[in-house]
Amino acid sequence: MSGVSEHKEEIFRGTKGLAPAAALYLENGYYTNALPGTKSYYDYWDEERKRCVYGFTYNDITITGNHYFYLNYCPIDRSVDEELPDGTIIARRERTFPAFYDGDWKYFTAIDNCRKTNKHMTVLKSRRKGYSYKAAAMLARNYFHIRNSKNYVFAGQKEYLIGDGLLSKAWEILSFVDDNTAWTQPRLTDREMNKMSGYKKNVNGALVQLGMKSQIMGVSLKDDPDKVRGKAGELIFFEEAGSFPGLLKAWEVAMPTMRQGNKTLGTMIAFGTGGTKGADFSGMEELFYNPDAYDCLSFENVWDDGARGTTCGHFVPIYENLEGFIDEDGNSDAQLAIEFEQGNRNKKKGTNDPKAFDQYIAEHPMCPAEATLQVSGNLFDIGSLQEQYNKVKANKLHTIGTAGRLYYGKNNDIKFEPDGDARPILRYPHRKEDNLAGAIVLYEGPYKNREGQTPHNLYVICHDPYGQNQSADSSSLGAAYVIKRVNNISKPDDLIVASYVGRPHTQDEYNKNLFMLADYFNAKIGFENDRGAVIQYAKQHRKLHKLQEEFEMLDKKDLRSKTVKRQYGMHTTEARKRQGELYIRDWLNAVRSVEEDGKTILNLHKIYDLALLQELIKFNTKGNFDRVMALMIGMYHTRELYNAEVKEILEDNASNDWFNQNYH
Repeated sequence: MSGVSEHKEEIFRGTKGLAPAAALYLENGYYTNALPGTKSYYDYWDEERKRCVYGFTYNDITITGNHYFYLNYCPIDRSVDEELPDGTIIARRERTFPAFYDGDWKYFTAIDNCRKTNKHMTVLKSRRKGYSYKAAAMLARNYFHIRNSKNYVFAGQKEYLIGDGLLSKAWEILSFVDDNTAWTQPRLTDREMNKMSGYKKNVNGALVQLGMKSQIMGVSLKDDPDKVRGKAGELIFFEEAGSFPGLLKAWEVAMPTMRQGNKTLGTMIAFGTGGTKGADFSGMEELFYNPDAYDCLSFENVWDDGARGTTCGHFVPIYENLEGFIDEDGNSDAQLAIEFEQGNRNKKKGTNDPKAFDQYIAEHPMCPAEATLQVSGNLFDIGSLQEQYNKVKANKLHTIGTAGRLYYGKNNDIKFEPDGDARPILRYPHRKEDNLAGAIVLYEGPYKNREGQTPHNLYVICHDPYGQNQSADSSSLGAAYVIKRVNNISKPDDLIVASYVGRPHTQDEYNKNLFMLADYFNAKIGFENDRGAVIQYAKQHRKLHKLQEEFEMLDKKDLRSKTVKRQYGMHTTEARKRQGELYIRDWLNAVRSVEEDGKTILNLHKIYDLALLQELIKFNTKGNFDRVMALMIGMYHTRELYNAEVKEILEDNASNDWFNQNYH
C-alpha cells in the first residue's frame, strides 16, 4: 500500500484554529475557566481527551489525535520573531507551543495510516526537524490517553534516551500535563528509564494496581538486538536507528511480537538522521528502501535521481519545514528553501574542505541518498561521488556497459557474447531478490595490435574473492575489475573497462569466469590471497602464470607483513588497507581533462558502475566492501607494474655508456 503522497502540494489556511487549547493557555496561563469538580470542567477535559485520541477538524483541515496533542499540550523551545523599536525583526528562542507545519501534518497523517492499515514506518530525515519532540509527544499522549498501553524507545546507546534524549523530552511533557491538566496520574513506577501510571489499592487484603497503567520504557540495545524480544507495544520507536548495526535484526525480532494473525497490535517507527557520526546506515537503508518487505508504509521515491516508480520510507528533506521559508499557516516554500540551501552548499564547497562539505550535505539532505552518506572514516570525496552516482543513475549511464558471458571459440580463443538475460548486481548492499550469480560487464573490449594480439600488462585484473561455496551468510561477493593502464598506444586509458561481481553456485564457476577474463584481456590477476581458492584453481587448470606474484612494494618497512609471506596475490593487513585507501583517493581525484566550460574531469567521473560508486560513498573500516577492496588491489597492481617499468628504464640507462660518460 502506498502512503500519503509526499510530493502533493497541500495548501493550508486558518491553521491557528487547530490549537485552541494552546491559545487559551498562552493567553491565560491555564486551559479552562471552568472550576475543578464542576460538570463544565469535566466536559471540557472529556472533549479534549477525545480530540487527543481521535483527532480534530477545523476549517476543513483534519489533524490526527497525536498531532492535536502535540500542538496543544507539548511546550517546546522554538524560534519566534521579535520586532525591535527600530522595526528590525530578529529571531529568538522561546518556550512555547509548536506551530502547525505542513510537513508535520504529512508525518502524523502517515502514522495514523500505519495504525489503520497494519503497517510500520521508517523515517529518514535531516537534522533539527524536531522529531524527537514529536516522538516524545506521541509517547506522552499514549501514557495519558491509551489505557494499559506499553510504549518503548529502543536505542543503540543510553545517551540517545536520557540527558537531551527522547525520554527526557517525554518526561518534560509528562510533568507539564500533570501540572496543568485534569489528566494527571499517580505513578506506579517512576525511574529514569521507565515510568508507569496508576496506583495501588488494598482490595480485600491484597494490593491491586489500578488507574491507566500505561507505561513508557527505554531500552538500550547496545550490541544485543535480542533485547527487543517479547516487548509488544502500542508504540515502539527505534531512536537514531542509523547508529547501531543490529537494527535490522532487532526489527525482525520485534515484528512477530507486534502481530496477531493478520492484525498489527501497534506501530514501530525507526528514525535515521543524516550526518550521524560513526553511523552504520546499512540496516536503516534496507528498511527505508525496501519498505514492503518489512511491513512498512511505502511512498514513491520522488527525491533520489532516477528513482521514480520505486518506493521508500518517509523522507524529510531539509527544505521542508525550514525556518524562514514557512508562511503563517505552516506552508513550506520549497523552491525558495532549495535555492537558499543550494547557496549554503556553494559556500561550503568553496572552503576546499571536502569532509566539511560532505558533513553539511548529510546533515542537510535534499534526497535520501544524501542523508545516508558515510562521512566519518572515509577519505574519498563523497560529495563528488554522490554527484556522479546521481548522474549515472538519472541518465542510465550504467547501460554504457554490456552484460554478457565469455566462452571458448572454435580456435580455443576467448569470445564475449552479450546476454539479455544476464543480471549484473547494480546496488549496494544487494537485496534478497537480486540474482547473486552476477554477470560480466564489458565497457570496452581489449585493444588489439596489428598482429591481432593484446599487449601483455596493458591490462590488470584486481580481484577480491569470497569465502566458501555454500554459506548462510552470502553478503560477501566475488568482485573483479579490469583496469586499462596508462599507456601510449590505446586511449582513453587509466580506467575500468570490465567488471565481474557475483556469487554463483560454486567457486569453480566464479573462478572459471575470472580466468577467462584474464585470458580475454591477456592480463594477470592480482587478488587477496586469504580466501577464494584462486591458487588452487590455477594449479588444477595450469593457470599459475595468470596470477600476479606478491607485490615487491609490499616489502617496504611500513607495509611489510611480519607473519604472512606468499608467492601469489596479496595479504591485506590494516596498514596495507589504510595505504590502499590513499591510493584509491588519489586515483579517483586524478585529473583526466578540463572541458571548455572549465569543468575538471576526474577519474571518478569515468566510473559507471552504480554499486561501486555506492560502496565508495559508504565505505568505512568496519563494513563489507568487496568492490572497493578489489579496486584497492588494482591500485597496488598498477603501481607495482609502473615501478617495475621505471626500474627497468633506470637500469638500462645505467648500463648505457652514453649515460655514464664523465664530463670534465
